[in-house]
Amino acid sequence: MKFKEFEELVDATNIRLGSFCNEFGSKRKELAKLGKSPKRGILFTFNKKNVGRDWAINEGGGTEIQYHIALDTNTLELRYGLGFNSQYVQFANDMSPVEYMRPFMNAFILNESKIRTLIPTYDFVIGNRNMLLNPSHDDYVLFGKKIKILKNNLEYSIDDIVFDEIIQDLKLQFLPYQIIFSGKNNSNKISMQNINLIDILTKKKQLILQGPPGTGKTFTAKDMAELLIYNEISSDKKVQKKRLEETDQFKLIQFHPAYSYEDFVRGITAKSTDNKIEYITENKVLAKFAKLAAENWKLSSSDTVKFVAIENWVQSTIDDFKEYLLNYLDENDEKLMITPKVYISRITDNSIRYNSDAWEVDGGVPVSDLLKMYLAGITQRREVKELATLTKTAKSLATYWFKILELFKKYIDDNKLKYDEVVSLSEEKKYILIIDEINRANLPAVLGELIYVLEYRGEKVESMYDIDEDNSLVIPPNLLIIGTMNTSDRSVGHIDYAIRRRFAFVDILPKILDDENFEADYFKKVSELFIANFDEYVENQEIILVKSQYLSEEFRPEDVWLGHSYFITKDIDFVTRLKYEIKPILKEYIKDGILKQSAETFINNLLL
Repeated sequence: MKFKEFEELVDATNIRLGSFCNEFGSKRKELAKLGKSPKRGILFTFNKKNVGRDWAINEGGGTEIQYHIALDTNTLELRYGLGFNSQYVQFANDMSPVEYMRPFMNAFILNESKIRTLIPTYDFVIGNRNMLLNPSHDDYVLFGKKIKILKNNLEYSIDDIVFDEIIQDLKLQFLPYQIIFSGKNNSNKISMQNINLIDILTKKKQLILQGPPGTGKTFTAKDMAELLIYNEISSDKKVQKKRLEETDQFKLIQFHPAYSYEDFVRGITAKSTDNKIEYITENKVLAKFAKLAAENWKLSSSDTVKFVAIENWVQSTIDDFKEYLLNYLDENDEKLMITPKVYISRITDNSIRYNSDAWEVDGGVPVSDLLKMYLAGITQRREVKELATLTKTAKSLATYWFKILELFKKYIDDNKLKYDEVVSLSEEKKYILIIDEINRANLPAVLGELIYVLEYRGEKVESMYDIDEDNSLVIPPNLLIIGTMNTSDRSVGHIDYAIRRRFAFVDILPKILDDENFEADYFKKVSELFIANFDEYVENQEIILVKSQYLSEEFRPEDVWLGHSYFITKDIDFVTRLKYEIKPILKEYIKDGILKQSAETFINNLLL
C-alpha cells in the first residue's frame, strides 16, 4: 500500500472498508438520532481545502466519540482508533467541548474492561485515562494503535498485511464504538461522583462508603450496582428496586454483631430427613455468590476476545455450510451453479471444490482462505486479489472464490445467523455484593481466610469447611464488594489495618439537594452545629471543614454531621421529622459527648 498524500490514504481506507462505511453510517444515524445518514461509501471525511491536514475523522465526530486516523510525518507513525475531542468545534456552541464529550468519556470508563476485552491490542496512544476522568478544555485522547510506516523520497508505504490489519481493527472497534455511544445515551445524567466511585471500585474490587447517618450511603451503593449491571441509573427508585431484585448479579445483606463466618461464608447446617438429624456443610451468602460469579468469569476469560469469538463462530459455521452443500449435492440432480458455467462439484475436509464441464481439472477454495475472506469483510471481487493473507492462487481465481464467499454469506443471511449473539454468551458480567453496616460485625472473624483472596482475586484459599471433599474457595475478579459504614456509631467494632488495606474508603458527606422536597434552610441551621464554614462548603466540597463551636474536639464533622436525607419531606411532613428524628438524634449526640452542652439551647430553638 503506497501513497504520496494523506488524502490518498484516507480514500484507500474508505474503499477497503467497502460496505462497512454504509453500515457505520446507518448505525451512527440511529445512535445520534439523526434525520439522515451521512454520505454513502465514506467513513473518514477529508476536505481537500484543508491543506496540510494530517488527520481525518468520521462525519460528526467532532462532538461525539469518533473514528480517527492520523499520519505523523515527523515520527513516521500512523495512529488510528477511537478519539475523544474536547477541543473547540466550529458551530457547536450549545455546550462547551467538555460538556459535549464528558458523557462519552464516562461511558468509556464504565465499559473499559469490556472494551479492552473486545479490542485487546488497543491502548492510549494520545493522552491517558486520567484525562477522561478529569477532562479539560483543548485536550485530545486517542484510544487505539500506532504503527510505523516507511518513506522513500516523496512516497509513503505500509506493508499490505499491516494495512489489512488496520482495516480489520477499524471494523473490530465498531462494537466498542456502539457500546460507548449507547452508554452516552443512557448516562447523560450520571454524576461524576458515581463515575469516580465506580472507577475506584473496579480497580480496588472492594470499597467502603463511610459517613454520618443520613448521607445516602446505601442509596449510592445501589446506584453504583445498577450502573455496573445495567449501564444506567433509574430515576424511579421503585424501578431500580425491581431491577436489582430480578437480576442474579446483585446481592444485599446487612451485618450485625452476631454475624459469623458460618453465616457469611461457609458453615454446617443441621437438616432433618426421615426423622434423623443430618449435619451438612453448605455454602452461605458469599460463597454461593462467588461461585455464581466465578462460573461467568471462567466462561468469559476463556473466549471473550471478539475477534477470536467471531473466528471460532465462522469456522463452525463453515463446517455447517459444508454439510449443507454436501446434502444439496446428494439430494439434488441439478448442479449448484456459482456462475453460468461453473458449479460446486464436491466437498473435502479442507476445501470447497468447483468445476466446469469445459475443464479437465477442478479448482477449490481452501476453508482457511474462506475464513480469511469473511473476516476481512470482502464485498467486491477485486478485494480478493488485494488480500495479502490469501494464497497466491486467489489472485488468478478471484471470480470463483468471491462467488463461493457470496454463497456462504447468503447461507448466513437465509438462516438468520449472527455472530454478535455468540460473543454475548461469553461476556463478562459484574456481580455486586452490598454489605450494609459492614463494621457492625467482627470483620476478621467473619471473613477469616478470605482476607487473603480479597487482595489476590482468582486465587484459591482453603476454607475451614469442605464440600464434597473440596475446601477451596475463590473470589473471582468480577465480584465487587461495596460496604457501607456509619461513622457516628461508636458501638461498632474497629476495622483493623489488614482489612482496611484491602478496602478503599470513601467519605459520603451531607450535601444540598436541588429538590423542592428538601428543607434547605433547616439543613443549613443543623449543619452549623457541626461546621463553621457551611457557605464555603456549598461552593466547594473539596475544602477542609472547619469545626463548629458546638462540636467536641475529639470528633470530626465528617463522621457525625447529620445527613441530608433527614431533610427530605417527600413521604413525611417536616414537623414530624424534626420532632421525632432530627431533635432526638441531636440530643443523643449531647449525651454521647459528640456535641457540647452549649448546643442544647440551639437544638431546642429549632422550631418552625
